[in-house]
Amino acid sequence: MSEDGFLELAARSAKVKNENLQLLHGLRAFEQKLLDLVEGLGCGGNSETIAFDEILDHEGDPIGHTLCYLAFTGRELKIFWKEAPRPSDFDYWNYCSLEEAGTDMQRRVSDHKVLNSLVADLLVNLEREYLKTASAVQSLSQFVTVEKTEIDADLDGLFSGNTMLLDSWLKARGCVLTDPELSITLSCSHIETVLKGCLKSLGESGYEKEAVERLSTLTMKALKASGAIDENTSQMLRGTATIFQCVGASRNDKSVSHGKSAGYVPPSSNLAQTINHLAGVASVFVMKQTDLVLKGR
Repeated sequence: MSEDGFLELAARSAKVKNENLQLLHGLRAFEQKLLDLVEGLGCGGNSETIAFDEILDHEGDPIGHTLCYLAFTGRELKIFWKEAPRPSDFDYWNYCSLEEAGTDMQRRVSDHKVLNSLVADLLVNLEREYLKTASAVQSLSQFVTVEKTEIDADLDGLFSGNTMLLDSWLKARGCVLTDPELSITLSCSHIETVLKGCLKSLGESGYEKEAVERLSTLTMKALKASGAIDENTSQMLRGTATIFQCVGASRNDKSVSHGKSAGYVPPSSNLAQTINHLAGVASVFVMKQTDLVLKGR
């Protein structure tokens, strides 16, 4: 054989090896996509079963074939296969990794119909998992709902004497579940409204354009300067100031007030609910302390 023939053989061999490698890489990329989407959920799925490689008897007549399907275990892809009918009484599926399956099976399970059927089965299984969890969550949610309703009702009553404060409070708690980002922003705005009202009642000035952190400091300073606050109440006011500052920091990090940076993770409704209740309780405490100072004058 001529040297040119060997060169062509080497080139053709390298071309086939490269395509086979690309085939395996494609399946690995598909596997990684599934992992990215469902990792940690413990949910898998199977593709449709395909038949190939007719099994012939000694006379050349077909007596069976090979079956295989692609499975996602929740962690990796596996290929399952068996002969049908089995030449023995033990009818079971063999399985192997993508690499162990070899190029021929890799080609067969790379068909769009096979891949799409696996995704479809995974969707069905995910929905089944969702329904199982949702029923458990629903049975527990009654306790959370009762507690939330009671706290909300108490705070509604405390703010009901001031239309502006009641309005800002209702707006903040009204979107806790539907828009946690907005709720956090409005909860912080509610605190600012309360603190500005307290500062105005205490005869302070120059606070109109300040943010919640500065408003909190000014309010605590004005209350302490009145001389009507004992040491225990003063300590509680310092704790309240910390709450206000944390709500302000959460507003900056977790809400829509200052735009979103790379890697931003939206807040959960649970976080928004906690911030909303903290904002309500802490602002009521400061309002009551302001009323006590005013009555003592």
